[in-house]
Amino acid sequence: MKPFSSLFSKILLWFFMNLALVAAVLVVFFAFQSQIDLHAIFGRQTSDRLQTAGRLISHELNQVPTANWSDVLARHAEIHQVDFALLLKGGLQSLSKDMEIPEAVMKMVMGAFRPKPPKSEFSLPPKHHDKQGKKRRFMMRTKNPTRYWAGVRLPVSLAPSRPPVRAVLLAVSDSITGNGFFFDPLPLIIGAAAVMLISVLLWIPLVRNITRPLSRMTHAAEEIAKGRFDVRINEPRADEIGRLGSSINHMTSRLCGFVKGQKSFLGDVAHELGSPIARIQVGLGILEQRVDANNRKQVVDVMEDVTHMSNLINELLSFSRAEMDTAKVMLKTIELLPAFQRAVQRESIPTTEIITKIDPKIRVVADPELLARALANIIRNAVKYAGNAGPIHVSAKRKGNYIKIEVKDSGPGVPDDLVEQLFEPFFRPEPSRDRCSGGVGLGLAIVKTCIETCKGTVSARNLKPKGFAVTITLKSDT
Repeated sequence: MKPFSSLFSKILLWFFMNLALVAAVLVVFFAFQSQIDLHAIFGRQTSDRLQTAGRLISHELNQVPTANWSDVLARHAEIHQVDFALLLKGGLQSLSKDMEIPEAVMKMVMGAFRPKPPKSEFSLPPKHHDKQGKKRRFMMRTKNPTRYWAGVRLPVSLAPSRPPVRAVLLAVSDSITGNGFFFDPLPLIIGAAAVMLISVLLWIPLVRNITRPLSRMTHAAEEIAKGRFDVRINEPRADEIGRLGSSINHMTSRLCGFVKGQKSFLGDVAHELGSPIARIQVGLGILEQRVDANNRKQVVDVMEDVTHMSNLINELLSFSRAEMDTAKVMLKTIELLPAFQRAVQRESIPTTEIITKIDPKIRVVADPELLARALANIIRNAVKYAGNAGPIHVSAKRKGNYIKIEVKDSGPGVPDDLVEQLFEPFFRPEPSRDRCSGGVGLGLAIVKTCIETCKGTVSARNLKPKGFAVTITLKSDT
């Protein structure tokens, strides 16, 4: 089966395509985040963490001289996995490492020192202002290289005896999460994974509830297509699938009745024609002895036509009798080799070589009469259409609890597109065949009916580069 050809796969594919669409929306969101107010989305968590870190940093900075501020910032940068920069209004800078502060960030910092910051795209809603209306924190993104900046105002003392001055503490990172300092993505990931897991758990039972009965119906339809009309679908459902199963059962019952009626009719007709044909043959035999030499050829031609008609009637009788009520067929364990030897002895001709490789210990479960009829028809076909092309090989192998029987010839085979139709009644690969070149198309149909009545299967295939093979599978005695 090709990938994604089943309904189950298609529905699951549709589901994951929806998830991919959601993921694409998130990707687009983060791709255009420079045009979005990041503070409105992540600012609350970032501000709280930055405020807490700022208080600790401010306390330590007040305890050491300004020359050691960079060491304090570096130590906290290592703790929080982000870089820190401290900017004072007078232009003094202390950095946790050497970095260049972009002009846009500097403008933002300078705005934080003004009593009333100018309105801009970075202006915060009223809830982000302190009591005096002054902006206390911000978050922004810069490019070349891409970095994320978060800032908060805090007071620092340049000397123990001097009052605190206003400063801005910047936290910078190459990652939008700030390695977990700006915001922790783990809850979002866990939430998304939980949503996906719940979705899968909800979808799978629904999908399987649809595809399982459809799979069973498909298998039943394949069996019906092979002519097995005893297949029944048990789907006690009130929806469309349950109604479909009931319709298939009804269709199978009617087909079974039609086929049995057809075979019964053919058998009755063939039986009724048997006696008149036999009397005609006797009469023609007597007439042949009494007519003169000039008219004898016409009588012989009529006798050939009547003989062909008699053979056709016999084939119809065999076909109608081959499919018997399974309950009336007594399957038993029989030896395979003797059955094949009888069929070969009856159907072979001196000019055809038949090579048999069958272990005498192999035993199969079948009806002796039906199996003998099937084997004889297969050997007859091989001798008739490929007897002059080379030897015919007959073999049997054990495959688990089954016996695989194969009859191979070296003939031209049949067109590949006609192989599946060979077991249909009255089908002949060459419509031009007459009574001299071919039968009526019932030989392999009889084989199929006999083997399936024995609870087996039969199939045919072309061999490469040439040849044809018929394979029978029957249950072993073990």
